Amino acid sequence: MRKKKSMRTGEAAEYLDVSKASITNWVRSGRLKASTTPGGHYLFTKEVLDAFALERGMIPPEPLRPDASEKYKILVIDDDEAFRSFTREALDTYTGYELREAEDGMQGALITGAWRPDMIIVDLRMPNMNGVEFCEFVKKDDSMAHTKLVVVSAYLAPEVREAVEILAVDAVLDKPVRLGRFVATIGKLADLEIG
Repeated sequence: MRKKKSMRTGEAAEYLDVSKASITNWVRSGRLKASTTPGGHYLFTKEVLDAFALERGMIPPEPLRPDASEKYKILVIDDDEAFRSFTREALDTYTGYELREAEDGMQGALITGAWRPDMIIVDLRMPNMNGVEFCEFVKKDDSMAHTKLVVVSAYLAPEVREAVEILAVDAVLDKPVRLGRFVATIGKLADLEIG
């Protein structure tokens, strides 16, 4: 069974062809259901948005990713080869994705700019550009609003975790991360199908 894909406020607004303010107002007034990220940002499923549109006589929009054959692009950025290998093996559970790797934040930024991944799994402690700096880089680019950010780190002191959550990343996982939790988190966020 296919998991539900979540959209952020900007994506939901684009999907329904309305303003972000309209989406926010509908959520605050209780007319539109939403879940929230650890940073307090709204998330919507396609099913909820379609039902909302139907109830109000809005024309259901085309999917954000109309080409069903298009692979979901995942980038893992970590200077630890063992974790990159762990990610490759963990994602073998799923189909319909393409995985690329980077050894540090700077290399990750170059790949991100050219390839535009749908999800980025990023470590915090890396040479050249650390994980927080990398997440800030992604968040400043409005064209990457759809990109899911997953922070995985062994160094999540309270102040670091707070800095990451302010950036409204989609998930924060402590290393060493358990395989089951990692697979479940990535699969849910990426809306991947089990192979």
